[in-house]
Amino acid sequence: MDDLQLARAVREAALATTGVHSMGTGRYAEAATYGAGEKVTGVVVDPDEVRVHIVARYPLAEPLPALAERVRERVASRAEGRPAMVVVEDLEVEQNENL
Repeated sequence: MDDLQLARAVREAALATTGVHSMGTGRYAEAATYGAGEKVTGVVVDPDEVRVHIVARYPLAEPLPALAERVRERVASRAEGRPAMVVVEDLEVEQNENL
């Protein structure tokens, strides 16, 4: 599997995790994996690790470290033996329509 395929699989797994609102974009540099005419935002595939940048839903159903661990466990099987690191970049506040 090439880096783009791996990044797409990792992104899909992260977004399927309850509590994840979206993928992060990076704070100081863009968090993405690049290929021919394509980029996968929110996942950085390096030879030694995979970094996953997420935006969590708020209110939280669990503490952020627990959410990050669930995302890490979910993407680890797709990381081809590379350690997975999860960066929680931000929180997205769910709008309550009853207010």
